[in-house]
Amino acid sequence: MLRFRRYRVFLVLAVFTLALLYHYTSYGNVYEAKTASLNGFKKYGAKGSTTTEALLAQVTPLATQARVSAQAPAQEPVLSSTEASAAPMSSSARNIALHSQTSAIQTSVPSASSLLPELLSSTTHADVLVKPTAIVTSTAAVKATSPGEKNEKLAQGGQGRKEPPPPLKSVSAIHWARMPDHFPIPSESIIPIPTGRPSAIPKIQHTFGDESSSARAGRERKLAAVKEAFQHSWTSYKRPESWLQDELSPVSGKARNPFCGWAATLVDTLDTLWIMGMEEEFQQATLAVGEIDFTTSIRADIPLFETTIRYLGGLLSAYDLSEGKYKVLLTKAVELGDVLMGAFDTPNRMPISYYLWKPTFASRPHRAMTRVVLAELGSLSMEFTRLAQVTKEPKYYDAVARITNELEIWQNNTKVPGLWPRIIDASGCRKPDYGSGAQLQHSLNNGPNAMPNEVLAESPLHAVPPVAKPSTEVSHVSSTAPTSPIILDTQVSSTKISSPSSPSAQEPDSTSNLKKRQLTMESLTNTVTGAENDETQNGAPSFQLDNATSEHDETAIVRVDCEAQGLASPPGSWTEEFTVGAMADSVYEYLPKQYMLLGGLVPQYKMMYELASNAMSKHLLFRPMIPGDQSTLILGTVIATEEDHHSVNMRLNPEQEHLLCFAGGMYAIGAKIFNREADLDIAAKLTDGCVWSYGATATGIMPEISKMMACESKDDCKWNQTRWYEELDPYRNVREQTHNVAQKAIQGNQNAVQHLETSTPSATGITSSIPSAQSTKPVVENEILATTGPLAKRQLGHIDNTLPDSVLKVSTPPDTELSASPGLQEDLKNQATRVMTVGDSLAVPPVVPGGYPTHEEYVQNRIRDERIPTGMTDIVSSKYILRPEAIESVFIMYRVTGDEKWREKGWKMFNSVQNHTRVEFGYSGIRDVTNETPNYMDEMESFWMAETLKYYYLLFSTPDLISLDDYVLNTEAHPFKRPR
Repeated sequence: MLRFRRYRVFLVLAVFTLALLYHYTSYGNVYEAKTASLNGFKKYGAKGSTTTEALLAQVTPLATQARVSAQAPAQEPVLSSTEASAAPMSSSARNIALHSQTSAIQTSVPSASSLLPELLSSTTHADVLVKPTAIVTSTAAVKATSPGEKNEKLAQGGQGRKEPPPPLKSVSAIHWARMPDHFPIPSESIIPIPTGRPSAIPKIQHTFGDESSSARAGRERKLAAVKEAFQHSWTSYKRPESWLQDELSPVSGKARNPFCGWAATLVDTLDTLWIMGMEEEFQQATLAVGEIDFTTSIRADIPLFETTIRYLGGLLSAYDLSEGKYKVLLTKAVELGDVLMGAFDTPNRMPISYYLWKPTFASRPHRAMTRVVLAELGSLSMEFTRLAQVTKEPKYYDAVARITNELEIWQNNTKVPGLWPRIIDASGCRKPDYGSGAQLQHSLNNGPNAMPNEVLAESPLHAVPPVAKPSTEVSHVSSTAPTSPIILDTQVSSTKISSPSSPSAQEPDSTSNLKKRQLTMESLTNTVTGAENDETQNGAPSFQLDNATSEHDETAIVRVDCEAQGLASPPGSWTEEFTVGAMADSVYEYLPKQYMLLGGLVPQYKMMYELASNAMSKHLLFRPMIPGDQSTLILGTVIATEEDHHSVNMRLNPEQEHLLCFAGGMYAIGAKIFNREADLDIAAKLTDGCVWSYGATATGIMPEISKMMACESKDDCKWNQTRWYEELDPYRNVREQTHNVAQKAIQGNQNAVQHLETSTPSATGITSSIPSAQSTKPVVENEILATTGPLAKRQLGHIDNTLPDSVLKVSTPPDTELSASPGLQEDLKNQATRVMTVGDSLAVPPVVPGGYPTHEEYVQNRIRDERIPTGMTDIVSSKYILRPEAIESVFIMYRVTGDEKWREKGWKMFNSVQNHTRVEFGYSGIRDVTNETPNYMDEMESFWMAETLKYYYLLFSTPDLISLDDYVLNTEAHPFKRPR
């Protein structure tokens, strides 16, 4: 009997083991099996239940469990579903709390099993449990939320480049669905596409003569070399490992999907294939485009800017170049355009930069954010305009024309008139200062610390700025904001809900990661704009939020006044940056290009460009001091600080960005089409400034960001070696005085040691009054210089080799003179936080004469160690990510002037890039252009084949290929046909 029981136990264990093995292997991995198990239990509990209460009962245990997971050690931050999907999967992302999503469901709820696909699709990590959401089944849906989750916020921000985890194989995809607009525009108010006979726009391209046979042979050799580089990259991308993926990792041979998984490289490269005459490859790629489904994505959000310039621009360009032969290209462009149009459904029609496309979120009212990257808002015009022209559908043009109107209204009212700041408030909602209610105002603008139950108001439907149809002269009308505030009541309710809504949204800054033309700036602090629901007066639509069971106050009622406004600076922006570089560039680039795309029928773009160009030349343009006294120009960044209500302090930051090198081409085009001939000289000097930076480094490639010296005059600027050395050693005075104080302290300790040695007790037993070696009584106190923060190692020179660890190394602003303030040196000495004690630990190094570097020695050491080129004062970012902007301007300057020197410069640049970035599976970005030994990043962005190689190819092609008088190129180098 005992033996039988033993076998029976063994049999049960074996069966159980086999069942587990089958369960996990059938799902492919532990994560999927785990998720399926959880949902299996949920389905089991849901049998026979179709009521709202039953659904909540099924979801609540998972919510509680996920919340416990979120409260795991280290108090890691709670992220919303969008943050979870937007952020790279790190340890901090593994404990994401289950977020309370106010969900729209019908009174008669479908079975829980029908909710599983969307529930599973929201899971982003093995440690993130299933999130309760709901399926929108009608426009008159109601919502339900799980108890205890009322204060969680739904993030509306995101990242342009973000690689989510792979989707679950066992979960069916969720698809975008067209939703009724919450803030529709009456048909009579839609801005029509400008039509009519195009205005006469001056010729851009130089009139080229006949080419000699020898010149043609040399040019064609260079053209073939560029095409071979493209073929090497394209063939590598076509490998099974990366085909139909967003990007190829050229060193490892793997693939990446930072842009929704819609084959970004393929779509971005379509027109390059056509331009290079690779028609068979083009046809194959076009067939593959038909397989892309733009109604679903591996990402929870769609980066509007990146998707528009790469995908929508790529499809429309290929359609134009192939003269409409491949209808699938337009079909897919319309499909994508309709998905993206959902981002414009806001009270003021300003789009959401990171669009939550799933029906659960897309069905709710939203508002644009209070901190939006300028380029992400203002760089959509060309693509949507071209889509409107091809389809004859005005809604696409209306969407971007309203943005332009708002930019124009604000253009002369910023801190730097004519320019816009990098970060703007596009919400259309101005929250007044509450005075004694400052705590409420603070809570509305600080996400994680926000008060419970608050909801930011939406503008009513009738408050959408009315924009009239354009006339033949000016196709814009200033919007008129209502003067009365918009009042919102947020009431607590339990189960009875009467209208659709959405939760308050924690809105991370849309600059949390950097974009195609925005990779040079650090991310900014997250800010809350608020959630997108409102209850308004005067018969406006009412959106009520269920705030039951708040941890803080279950009966709280918050009233928020929201005054309608146009574009503005974010709240509290006393200091702002104005630049034509990262995060702002393509807004200015698109002004002359949109003018051409519309056939000169909308003079608004000309006026805006001329205002901007004048402001750039006045405030941003400077001449760098470089060897050889070369006459080059650079556009820097102005930091504008509001001193009071009547004055602004402007300070120039003389940085040079690779991304900003497009400006030479922009100035050249503007000079030709607007008859601004003086700007053509500026264009040449701006382009030469970037070409110079290419030749200044060891690799012959320009760094991402470098600092220069700004000359006082743009006309006369001689090279000054002394000033360059001073710029490289800005803390010279501080270093020298720090050294003197440190040497004094060291000498004092040496004297103390010598005194101890000479005062050793004698054999007669006389006891010395000097402390023993074990004594902790300080001998030398407060002799070590200490201030507020540590100096960089390079700013201390050889002091590091002479000071003991107890000496604090500090920094002071470069313009600080210790000797300038009486008593300052003594005050600094009295701030010492460490003292030296007599004892065995007092191992003081001797003072070595000459051990401290002179000013010249320090500078020379820094130049050598940091590989700083002569003329630069610092290399802020030394990487190169296969950027196109410099060769873009070189190409345009050649087409505009016909001067062969630009081809020579471009060929030298191409060889440098070829020599230092080519790898087995294509071309890779490198981390340090000052190091001749490449350190590969294993990234080949889609714009390498879409832009960089295209511009090199067009530089050496015949001038009639993609003539600038026939086509206008968007910021991703996609050519659109100009109207004739």
